[in-house]
Amino acid sequence: MVSPTIRLIAALAEEALMSVRSQASGQARVAGGVIGILGVFGALVPFVGPSFGYGMGGVQAWTWSESHLTLHLAPGLAAVVGALLLLRGRCASQIVGALLAVVAGAWFVIAPSLHPLWAGQAMSGMSGMGDSAISEALSALGYHYGTGALIAVVAAYALGVVSRQQTAVPVPAEGSQPDRLDTQDSSRVSVPG
Repeated sequence: MVSPTIRLIAALAEEALMSVRSQASGQARVAGGVIGILGVFGALVPFVGPSFGYGMGGVQAWTWSESHLTLHLAPGLAAVVGALLLLRGRCASQIVGALLAVVAGAWFVIAPSLHPLWAGQAMSGMSGMGDSAISEALSALGYHYGTGALIAVVAAYALGVVSRQQTAVPVPAEGSQPDRLDTQDSSRVSVPG
């Protein structure tokens, strides 16, 4: 028979665990929303940005190219898929979503440097991004580096939150007997952990 004190402690521990899991799930969902917004921005900025005077390399709005696909659209869509998995709310899918978003953010940051490897030419869009040094810096941050870094940082945070949620120690159900050290059966040893 379980004493009322043990039941009370178990109930309080279970309530605290549920609170931690609920809070972690909510934080992962907020992170997923932020990643989704950044992913959509990163995917669409080379297509829409020039319409508002926020261009890169003198390219016109809605111009489709290999670099727009590989440097913007693909990682942006990967970030959006990762965000949707984070918003879904199941722990395993949230981990996959956070990892996908980290990879998408990293791709936004490193792909401009790697682009000449598969394009066979120097990336002309990175030079002459704007009329001034400030304009060039803002274009590089918005098109690649800042967007990717923000996605990667928020996704890494979400991964930590989801991992913490998954590793929370389960509480025994009400009415279940805790493992006891039976002195007559030495094969059953319970180590609290």
